[in-house]
Amino acid sequence: MQKAMKILMLEDSPTDAELVQRLLKKEYPQCRIDLAVTREAFLQALYQVEPDVILADNSLPQFDAREALRIVRDSGINTPFIMVSGTTTEEFAVQMIKDGADDYILKDRLIRLPAAIETALRHHEAEREKARALQKLVESEEKYRTIVERISDGFIVMNRSWEATYINPAAEKLLRRPAGYLPGKNIQDEFSDINDRPFFAAFEEAIYTGKNKYLELYSVSLDRWIQASIFPSGDGIAVFFRDFSEQRKAEEEARKSEEKYRIFIQRVTDAFISLDHNWCYTYLNQQAGELIHRKPEDLIGKNVWAEFPDAVHSSTFTAFNQAMNEQRYISNVDYYAPLDLWQENHIYPSEDGISVFIRNITEKKKLELELQERQRKEQLKMIAAALEAQEKERNAIGAELHDNVNQILVGTRVMLSVLREHPEQTGEIVNNCLDNLSLAIRENRKIAHELVAPDLSKEDLPGQLSRLCETMLRPAGIDTFLQYEDYSESKLDEKRKLSLYRIAQEQCTNIIKYAHAKNVILTLSTLNGSLAFRIADDGIGAEAGKTAMGIGLQNISNRLTVFGGTLQVITNPGEGFELEIALPLH
Repeated sequence: MQKAMKILMLEDSPTDAELVQRLLKKEYPQCRIDLAVTREAFLQALYQVEPDVILADNSLPQFDAREALRIVRDSGINTPFIMVSGTTTEEFAVQMIKDGADDYILKDRLIRLPAAIETALRHHEAEREKARALQKLVESEEKYRTIVERISDGFIVMNRSWEATYINPAAEKLLRRPAGYLPGKNIQDEFSDINDRPFFAAFEEAIYTGKNKYLELYSVSLDRWIQASIFPSGDGIAVFFRDFSEQRKAEEEARKSEEKYRIFIQRVTDAFISLDHNWCYTYLNQQAGELIHRKPEDLIGKNVWAEFPDAVHSSTFTAFNQAMNEQRYISNVDYYAPLDLWQENHIYPSEDGISVFIRNITEKKKLELELQERQRKEQLKMIAAALEAQEKERNAIGAELHDNVNQILVGTRVMLSVLREHPEQTGEIVNNCLDNLSLAIRENRKIAHELVAPDLSKEDLPGQLSRLCETMLRPAGIDTFLQYEDYSESKLDEKRKLSLYRIAQEQCTNIIKYAHAKNVILTLSTLNGSLAFRIADDGIGAEAGKTAMGIGLQNISNRLTVFGGTLQVITNPGEGFELEIALPLH
């Protein structure tokens, strides 16, 4: 393989182009990759770069793989051409192969692209070697003509009048004539069926053009398939020929049996296996062997579950059995830990067992999982930062109200109290001011109490919740009941306790505003490694499915997301409202 391979890509999707380039750079670190999006850019790169391999997408709006292939082949450029497409029909792919494409790869199977490139390069190199060998054979034709008697093929020399001037023993045997019989005889008279057959036309063309001819034909008189090479000379022609009837018969039988599946099987990039009713391998392709790191021939006749016992009772095991028992197509995606393999299985049943196409989606799956995990962590960081900022802000506001505003109001109250000693200066308004200031002080303390985080190090969570209900729900005429027999305070850290307190505070506010409830039950339990927190009221309830839009419930959900917790709402009109919270303890 070349150290600095030049690859020309016809692709208009930056994302797809980046995925392909990453794969190619990993396989061929020294390769050079040129990207073309338009016809003009493709033509310029084709002649300036002189690529070793061409990869072409078929989904460009103005210029696609079919047009690119026509340009390349019409130009006489003998460069491997591989179609890389997101979606394509089997008929189109077959037509592209017939038109001269070396292979086609679907974008969700890019893992097979390096192997396809290697195969195409080897194929083109073999073709060039064959052409060079043939050219050498033609150039040395005169040199080897003197040793024709040593060859095992038939050899006959004829003049321009079709008279045989020389024939070797192998030719006499193939033509079913006695030794020494044919020299001097007219071959047209001896084998009359050639007069209107391709051999006659080839003889005449070789004589008059002076060019060598090669043909295969069926001789009626000999009842044989004959391969013939015709070499013209000044006096006539020399013909090498041989009987290839048995080979032709075998080729014809093979062609009939494989014609339907040949292109598909040769071009498929997935792993493929077939199993009999005893779960024994009957066939594995090379891709399957590479996927499981085993030689296909070593597994024929062996039981798949005996060879891979870790897969028993897996999703793949269940899917295989379902397809076999129900005789219907099944597909599944599964992870096989011993091989660190994510596989996508397409399972087809038959009377003899099942056939399975296995697609390796490990890289794709790992990228998806990595992206999901990265997004989850970033989301958690954002939520945690927002909640931390919110807590700081609440503490700051609470402290400000308590230490500053409240002290001013208290001072005002003291000054107005002094004025009571001198009623002639204030009159009846002094008492009203005192009452208003007292109310302002109470409200100020209430706000500060709501905003400042409770000291959970001095009082446990049930105590704080009980105090919260006393200060928020009971003044609104709502009876509360707190149940925590199965609760252990030591299993919760400070952050989780604070989050639960804020959730209860948020829900109490919602109950006061909207529920019109008479009773509220709060239940705490820490069992089986998880905390369960339930807040239920007997109020007017709400329509199920319409509660997720509320800001209060969104805040509660955000708080739970930080700790991997879940929230479930159970409600119906006239049947109360219930929050069920599950929070992992670790």
